[in-house]
Amino acid sequence: MKNLKKQILKSLVILTLVFVVSCSESEDNLPQELSIQEKVTLLENGEWLLKDFEDSVMHTFVNGERLTFYGTEGKFTEPIPGKNAYTIVDSKLMIDYNFGNTKTYELRVSCNNNIIEMYRDNEIQSTLYRKDSNYKDCLN
Repeated sequence: MKNLKKQILKSLVILTLVFVVSCSESEDNLPQELSIQEKVTLLENGEWLLKDFEDSVMHTFVNGERLTFYGTEGKFTEPIPGKNAYTIVDSKLMIDYNFGNTKTYELRVSCNNNIIEMYRDNEIQSTLYRKDSNYKDCLN
């Protein structure tokens, strides 16, 4: 009987160890947070549709300037006159909207880098969707 108890206890310990090891993720499997430079590079390598105006407003980020395009039914041609300079400040993106009006944003990336949310003081200010991506698959 004593041997049976030892056997059961040993089995329980082994099962517990297997369960704990299989449920914990190694550091290699954890998602890596992108640096601000990587996030800005994502912006610079795409065309971005403004949430709720996906068919009519698009932004591109090129060489430190944000360009805005207006379109009809998802067709965009030339950018509107006027550009907004942007730069990295600490771990945030700062956009100069001209005339002394600058805003600094924390960027949060999701949906396989197809959605970028711009936050100020932990409040979402705008959301951008990568044009021609499957971002809709990630929306609720």
